[in-house]
Amino acid sequence: MKRMKRFSSALTKLLQDKDGEGTHYHLTRLWKHWEEVVGDHIAEVARPLGHRKTTLLIGVEDHMLMQELVHYSPAILEQVNTFLGMNFFDKVHVDLIGDHVSLDALPENTRQAHPLEPQKPEQLGGLVGKLDPDSPMAKCYRAYVEYFARREQARKGRDTPPSNSDHS
Repeated sequence: MKRMKRFSSALTKLLQDKDGEGTHYHLTRLWKHWEEVVGDHIAEVARPLGHRKTTLLIGVEDHMLMQELVHYSPAILEQVNTFLGMNFFDKVHVDLIGDHVSLDALPENTRQAHPLEPQKPEQLGGLVGKLDPDSPMAKCYRAYVEYFARREQARKGRDTPPSNSDHS
């Protein structure tokens, strides 16, 4: 048990050393929710490019938008810091987006992962009752069999048409 506590505290320390304040987590959330945070009007023209210490870096397409966005900077700062739940940024730097890739954009070749459903083995359940019921293997196997049984029940429930008695 003592060894586990040492590992746990070492892991916690390592993670804190890497990102003690959870900065990466908070900023990733901000980039993913950029449009919701700053609103459609701003998000259409201003893309998040990152940060430099406590300065939020925003990219725009042309000089006119750059000038206009300077006037929106206090509102953007307030919205972003409110979303983050802390005063992370103290100023906004607006630049031409140029070749920069905004942090709220997914690369075109990025596929969204869809969780695959495990396929039920053809001969499932044959070992139930043959293993020591208190062994971890038997408990795991039993849970595996029950998982497929519940999934099958749920499918049957969806596929079963309502009976006439349900319409009375």
